[in-house]
Amino acid sequence: MSRRFVAYALLALVAAGVVWFFKTFERIPVTERVPPSGEARLRDFLAAERFAERMGMRSRELRSLPELDALRPGVLLMPNRRQAIDTDRVLRLLAWVQAGGHLIAEAELPGVNDPLLEALQVTRAQVAEKLVSFPRGRGMVSVAPSLNFARNESIGAEGNAERFWQLLQLTPAQEVQVFFRPQRLSLGRFLVQHALAAIISAGLLLALWLWRIAPRFGPVSPDAPPARRRLLDHLRASGRYYWSQGLRAPLVLAARDAALRRIARSQPDFGAASSAEKQQRLAALAGMKPQEAAQFLAAGGAVRGADFIRIVQRAQRVHSALDKGGR
Repeated sequence: MSRRFVAYALLALVAAGVVWFFKTFERIPVTERVPPSGEARLRDFLAAERFAERMGMRSRELRSLPELDALRPGVLLMPNRRQAIDTDRVLRLLAWVQAGGHLIAEAELPGVNDPLLEALQVTRAQVAEKLVSFPRGRGMVSVAPSLNFARNESIGAEGNAERFWQLLQLTPAQEVQVFFRPQRLSLGRFLVQHALAAIISAGLLLALWLWRIAPRFGPVSPDAPPARRRLLDHLRASGRYYWSQGLRAPLVLAARDAALRRIARSQPDFGAASSAEKQQRLAALAGMKPQEAAQFLAAGGAVRGADFIRIVQRAQRVHSALDKGGR
């Protein structure tokens, strides 16, 4: 079997597959509904307003109660959830209808007070979708359980746009006015809508950080025993305090007197001896020169640092000699 034959066979199979595909499948349009975006998310009757404009009417929105007090002749579309309208404004709305306006009102939800319909003497009942229109003075009132047929998601359905246009034609109005209830600004709603991924990431990072710094559970560690200082530590601390305060004289006298008392206990007649004899005994006991023994016995008052160290060293030599049994 030659390669040319195999190539022709493959081309024939591909051609047959293409013919079968176009004979079997047909390309048809499919309608896919997408959620509203942009202004349509906030303005429920935006499509109805645009439709009225294409039909030659003007349209505007009333975004506050003071604007509702200055209505122009035409059609007023009044959705439900209008609890902010007080009794005085309801009476002014009725006067506007009496003067020739066309009020299209949506009934409040069951269980919610509806002062506007009560003033119009319209009774609400659980019925299917139904719209009632009746004259009032020189104007017209239209009441419906729901205005969903005129909202963005439904007005494009079959028959709804025509129904809405017939409703507008009940009076020779040239303008459609829609009472628009602007939603209160909410930081939480804004962040969830535009920064949900960042909020989740920040929450996870915060949780990880708290987990890292949180103390671990386990047995309670025992308290450290209180530190006990030796007597020598207290003596050193006292000496440093006297030294820092410039009180060297009391330290010199204390060191000298402690050494002399130690000698007096060892040699009871040391206290009654003359100065010369004390010098000789001290020099012989501690291995000092007579001059050094005389300086030690006469120590006292303000001394320099070097003299202080020498006097303390001689007192220590006395204690060491007595510890060794010297007399």
